[in-house]
Amino acid sequence: MSDHKITKPKLFISHATSDGEFASTVQRELEKVFANGIEVFCTSSPGSIPVGTDWLEVIDQKLATTQAVVAIVTPVSIERPWLWFEIGATWSKGQNGECRIYPLCAPEVDLSSLPPPLNRLQALSLGRSQDIRMLFEALIDQFGFGKISSLRTSNISKRIPKYKDVEVAELDLNERSLYTGPYSGYNDDELEEVIDTKFFLSDDHNYHRYSSIHKGREQLIHNGELIHFRQVDRRLKLPYGTAKRLLNKVGERFALEPTMETENIVRYRCRKSPRGR
Repeated sequence: MSDHKITKPKLFISHATSDGEFASTVQRELEKVFANGIEVFCTSSPGSIPVGTDWLEVIDQKLATTQAVVAIVTPVSIERPWLWFEIGATWSKGQNGECRIYPLCAPEVDLSSLPPPLNRLQALSLGRSQDIRMLFEALIDQFGFGKISSLRTSNISKRIPKYKDVEVAELDLNERSLYTGPYSGYNDDELEEVIDTKFFLSDDHNYHRYSSIHKGREQLIHNGELIHFRQVDRRLKLPYGTAKRLLNKVGERFALEPTMETENIVRYRCRKSPRGR
């Protein structure tokens, strides 16, 4: 008598390295609602990719056979190439009805401003209990089983972190090459003007007009305040790597020269005294 192996429906959770807590919170509710009746693949789960295997090959195999993709969209993942790779790998399957893609967004993400092709799909928010319920109802309808009464939307909405508290992983920082911020399409000359106006100008004014008030080294850029390139990018909403590439060049306009510089930080001194202008 031959054995009949039951093939479980497959669901792929796409997320950035930094967003593992979001993905694992959703995964726990999936396992309850479907009573472990579906195979959930989530790279943040221990053992999801066996030691010694080609992780890209594993992901390709999982994407090729999955029936549903829950894409965790956050301020980090939306700029992460892998999110778009994983969505793109299943997009044609979605068009053919072989797979469904469910964008599930962090509360801080504006659903109305999602870039294409995500804006062609019904996006849902992790910050709204009715949206979370809609996701699980859609999955139950797709798979043909599941117990919606087992869902506790509060287990998700209350357990996901505020995004300002999320520590962005080094891997995500290094991979962030896609950009959807306010300066999309700006060339370096235009980005230099943004840095001039929004970063250096007020500091220069305080240095030359109110130097007696701002005496401490960490109070002004002109006094030698420690500058983190990535923090400048985030603060000004610049494309990743802009500050590291252009900060020194713009600083020259204000007679600033680096006194120390590493891969991630810089300090400046001003060649002109506060009364020099």
